[in-house]
Amino acid sequence: MLLYGVPLSPFVRKTLFTLYELDLPFEQVITPPGSDAPAFREISPLGRIPGFADDGVKMWDSSAICHYLIRGQGSALIDYATPQTLARVIAWDKYADDVLAEAVFPPLIERVVKPIRLGTDADEDVVTHALNELLPPVGDYLNDSLAKSGDAWLAGGAFSYADIAVGAHLTNLLLAGIALDGKRWPALGEWFTRLQQRDAFQRMYQEARDFRL
Repeated sequence: MLLYGVPLSPFVRKTLFTLYELDLPFEQVITPPGSDAPAFREISPLGRIPGFADDGVKMWDSSAICHYLIRGQGSALIDYATPQTLARVIAWDKYADDVLAEAVFPPLIERVVKPIRLGTDADEDVVTHALNELLPPVGDYLNDSLAKSGDAWLAGGAFSYADIAVGAHLTNLLLAGIALDGKRWPALGEWFTRLQQRDAFQRMYQEARDFRL
């Protein structure tokens, strides 16, 4: 298996998290988004990361890759046999990529990508706007969902791909040096603490934290 991308990308991190949970062997090919490397472009014509190849199977969408891996291993990370649980997992994955990402991506860009990767100054006004305007409704929704369900994990009592998808994006805050407000979001804070205790999460997070191109 070949995984193309960089671990600063939350979409690459989602795939890494899944690979580590499944304990699958793979080779990571460090590839920035938009790379013109022919092997990468053959897999991802638009230059989006991650790109993935496995014995002739080629794809570039992180959700598709993770479904391929989980279904292929017969893993309980997604309960394909129970429609209600499957729907919850798919919905959380969609929410993470489409809604949560918009709230937590600006701090990553400003505090990690720009100063560390690009050598330019962070715009703290952008970070402040994200934390004060974009993050609160997302945090409220995640916290309320966990509190109302009473479950330890997002899609029920068992850890699942839903937790991987949301956790991969929330890791942007850790990388940017931002802690979740545990007083405002106690259920979310407890969930995120549990998530960080998983070995696969730590492997994914440390790769992103230590990454240098």
